[in-house]
Amino acid sequence: MIFEKQNLCYALLVSAFFLSHQLMTQEDVLKLLPGSKKANYYEENDLLKLEGDVNFEYQQNTMFCDSAYYFENKQLIRAYGNVHIIKEQINIFCDSAFFDGKANKSKLWGRVKMRDGDYKLTTDSIEYDSSSGRATYKNYGVIQKSNSKERITSKTGYFYPDTKNYHFQDSVKYTNESLTMTTDTLKFDYIAQKSYFFGKTQIKKDSIDIFSSYGWFHTKSNIGYLHGDAMFKDPEKILYADTIFYNDSIQKIEAKKNVHFTEEKNNMRIQSNYLLKDESKDETFVSDCVLAELIQEGDTIYIHSDTLRVVPDTSTGKKKMFAYHGVLIFNTQIQASCDSLSFIELADLMTLYHSPIIWSENAELKGDSMQIHLKDSLIDHIDIFDNSSVLMELDSGTFYNQISGQDIIALMKKGKLVQTDVIGSATSIYYPEDEEQSDSILTIKRMGLNKLEASTLTVHLDSGEVTGITYRKQPSGIFYPIDQINEKNKWIKNFRWNPMLRPKDFSSLDN
Repeated sequence: MIFEKQNLCYALLVSAFFLSHQLMTQEDVLKLLPGSKKANYYEENDLLKLEGDVNFEYQQNTMFCDSAYYFENKQLIRAYGNVHIIKEQINIFCDSAFFDGKANKSKLWGRVKMRDGDYKLTTDSIEYDSSSGRATYKNYGVIQKSNSKERITSKTGYFYPDTKNYHFQDSVKYTNESLTMTTDTLKFDYIAQKSYFFGKTQIKKDSIDIFSSYGWFHTKSNIGYLHGDAMFKDPEKILYADTIFYNDSIQKIEAKKNVHFTEEKNNMRIQSNYLLKDESKDETFVSDCVLAELIQEGDTIYIHSDTLRVVPDTSTGKKKMFAYHGVLIFNTQIQASCDSLSFIELADLMTLYHSPIIWSENAELKGDSMQIHLKDSLIDHIDIFDNSSVLMELDSGTFYNQISGQDIIALMKKGKLVQTDVIGSATSIYYPEDEEQSDSILTIKRMGLNKLEASTLTVHLDSGEVTGITYRKQPSGIFYPIDQINEKNKWIKNFRWNPMLRPKDFSSLDN
């Protein structure tokens, strides 16, 4: 998913040099070996001066140099020119070296190289304080594995051989064959087996990009934590959040606060305050103020809910989506509210549950449940089941054309309601228009109320106006002139107009 264990072995990259603190031990006697061309002892200064191919042992270290100054009582050694120090499997090279046995401090400078069989550290100088157990370089250093692209570079580095911890600062960069990380500060805790990074950090592994202001990862369990403008990106998805937590071993990624998630293969964008992605199952769980965008070719459907689940159809790979509690939908064709919904991508079918309402232009559709059928990314028709009704506002709420029945099929064309097929206990109440011509002025007037009842009705519509009604069996009907309409005849059963519930735009869905 992100990192594999073998790609995090930079924790071992510096461990080869942790033994370098043993350069100072309790054996404080210098043992001169064959090779020095010249040796002078100055008693007044307690100084032994060695020159020319100097070779000696001191505190279990073998040292070579062009010249050396040894102060036995003060426990000081100064070595100059082509300095080479050997300690077990470690070789150290530099231009000059200084050792202070009493102060427990030492310094190497000038083209410093520390090398064992696998790793090499290169810098211009290193200071070591054995009392604190810290080795330091302050002017850029490079640690590199032999015959490999694995390396760490930084301006400053701190090493703690006793605890096997290290700390890099300023322009830190780690690279290997597949991973590159740049950060301001990098710290490794050996006991916890955690690497911490601080400041603006970028990690790139193969096709994955990660950004964060602070984070850590566990080198053995492959668990990572990103915080502060965190971003995770791969070819299939991109995730932004305040906090991202990932676990490679179980292929899960979790995000909290200000979550923005885009998944190209599912044509989906999600905003929320919590997201859990299980990549082993290709499932996504989202909660806390969810706003999902289903990107269609013709239009985008926005869905707001408390909780959202996206799972794959195992046989086709298409997505199935489930939204729960307080669902609101916004689309340029329709707007809707319901308690919960499901969306089956393969069938282009969205089902709304528990007293849903759909708005289209001046129409309001209601029922116990509904199914929205898509075709070529547009809404083709809407099935309304049980206690179905369609209300259409006329003349700014002065009148309402109304249709009700057991079930209704509402046909859409280019986002407009053009026909309703009412099945079972069909009722229509509508206010037909009449035209009056006076001189050059054409006036539209409503002459009265028409009410029809039948087992089935097909009502043809244009912008909420009834343009025709067809039926199989002769309906019963009555017409009331406009001045003879009483209040009880104006409404279908359980009439309720709900303009305050209608989403105005997608940005208001989570308000």
